[in-house]
Amino acid sequence: MKRKKNTVKTFEIDPNFLTDINVVTNYHRAKDPSNPTHDELIQIIKNGPFSMTAIGHTDHPEFTRLREQLGEEGYIKIERAWWNGDRVLKPFKLNNFKFKKGDKFMCASALGSYLKFIREYKNRTIAQLVRAPC
Repeated sequence: MKRKKNTVKTFEIDPNFLTDINVVTNYHRAKDPSNPTHDELIQIIKNGPFSMTAIGHTDHPEFTRLREQLGEEGYIKIERAWWNGDRVLKPFKLNNFKFKKGDKFMCASALGSYLKFIREYKNRTIAQLVRAPC
């Protein structure tokens, strides 16, 4: 009896999308600082003006679409409580890099750096490079 060769589904994403983008959020005591409501104006008079800017980052939207697709198709378990917690549930290839069951599926910027590292060092692991003679 011939055994069927397992085929691994392949996904592609432009390497430029394996990055994060900055997110800047401004907070004010008033929803519209140039035109506060009566209640907001009272709060400003009582407590002083409040203004804050938060700067963070998030995955590139194209990577987020791919990640959601991988989750919906059962290739990864998406962990939303923390970064880099996704796990591969079944094998697949992304940009010719094979992910095996149990592998981590990192955030966009970490994955981009990791795949670049793998390409540059010809699939050697970090441990192999550390042990390599200089």
